[in-house]
Amino acid sequence: MERKTKILFLNLPAEEQITRRYMCSYPSPESLLPPLELLSCAATTRELNGVEVHLFDAIAEKASLSRTVEFISEINPCFILTLTGFECYEQDINNIRYLKSNSPNTKWAVFGHYATYFPEETLKNSGADLVVCGEPEITFRKIIEAHSKTDNYNNLKGVAFFNNNDFFTTGLSERINDPNILPIPAYDLIPSIDRYYEPFMKKPYAMIQTTRGCPYGCNYCVKSYGSKLSQLKVDRIIEEIKFLKELHNIKTLRFIDDTFTINKKRVVELCNRLIQEKLDIEWMCLSRTDNIDESTALLMKEAGCKRIYFGVESGSQRMLDMLGKGIKANEAMTTLLMLRRIGIETAGFFLSGHPYETKEDFKESVSFAVKSKLSFVCFNPLQAYPGTPFFEQMRDKVHFSIYPYKLEWKDETINKKFSENKVVFYTQFYIRIAYFVDGLSVFYKYKSHVIKLIVDMLRYLFWDRRFVIGGIKGPQDK
Repeated sequence: MERKTKILFLNLPAEEQITRRYMCSYPSPESLLPPLELLSCAATTRELNGVEVHLFDAIAEKASLSRTVEFISEINPCFILTLTGFECYEQDINNIRYLKSNSPNTKWAVFGHYATYFPEETLKNSGADLVVCGEPEITFRKIIEAHSKTDNYNNLKGVAFFNNNDFFTTGLSERINDPNILPIPAYDLIPSIDRYYEPFMKKPYAMIQTTRGCPYGCNYCVKSYGSKLSQLKVDRIIEEIKFLKELHNIKTLRFIDDTFTINKKRVVELCNRLIQEKLDIEWMCLSRTDNIDESTALLMKEAGCKRIYFGVESGSQRMLDMLGKGIKANEAMTTLLMLRRIGIETAGFFLSGHPYETKEDFKESVSFAVKSKLSFVCFNPLQAYPGTPFFEQMRDKVHFSIYPYKLEWKDETINKKFSENKVVFYTQFYIRIAYFVDGLSVFYKYKSHVIKLIVDMLRYLFWDRRFVIGGIKGPQDK
């Protein structure tokens, strides 16, 4: 009997619970998303003959580095694919180097935004064999095909590697114009779906990405594979939801698209199908306040939409314009109040720490958050990530090093001001009688979770900084 080629898809261990995606990564003490990109790569790779795929999510398993070594030894794969994060990039690189030293006969491939932008540094410092540059599924499958035949990757688009100490790169992977050709992500590899969750949502929980790419011009944002938009058809989305319900009996779904409501016609078609099929799931999505109207929102609610996340970023029109957001603050307020009125939860992400942000800009953000009656808010530091226009604008104002990893403002008062503003923002938004009264129904439904969050938040606000609200640490947080 022919021995199968074993491939391991590894979500690396970390010192704290984090969520990694190609376009972002962050500490996530109050939520954990499935490693969707690894699941998609696994499903695509196992279409090859003679391939056996495995998944190890060290974050969900709460596995140490030594336990991860043991798992790799047990599986003894010939190839491992893993994803690097952002703020955890240095830790990820160090862990890859350590794990590879304990499995010298296994080849390692790495992907992610930083790995794509800095492939030579990623290879040198991690000891990995290959970097997959850009959208990973098809390229990695071709890597495995080449590995089983010639072990030559020179003719593959989207690969970086060393050959006799010389660095080679074949550029970015070609975008997958039609994601419908990809198989459904390999959720069957997950041993326990209950390890994944979001606050105040039912379990079992899963994610679907129905679009890739984002055509909007926010200058600070790392996009999922670029600006060009590609979309799953409604039939395929319904097929995937049915698969997840049959496999894991999911009750909650997150559409993880950069902007789920970008194509109104498709949203309407999908919602009508969800209603017709009586799939009985609650779901969430990310949107922009300028591409959702009341009629669409009402249909979304009828189809099971419980919560919409928005990158509000700021209540100051001046700051929105500087960030290239392309949104009017007063129109955003109207949309959020409309959603509140019809009964869809709203969660707003706010950014602060721009070198040119003023006290008045910050006050306008706090006022906007309160007046818009958002259900939840996250207050995050603005980062000038390499690969974004904002980084190029601010290049002379930041200290950046890919390894050892460092990304911080040269002006240290920016960090100090952000940390002070973060406490003020959360205090003025959450510590309000009106907010407490509005949240009573959530409290009775999720008592233990709410009590834990309240205790953690009070601890954060008044005597230490170990709690990470919204998943992003401020520069002064422990």
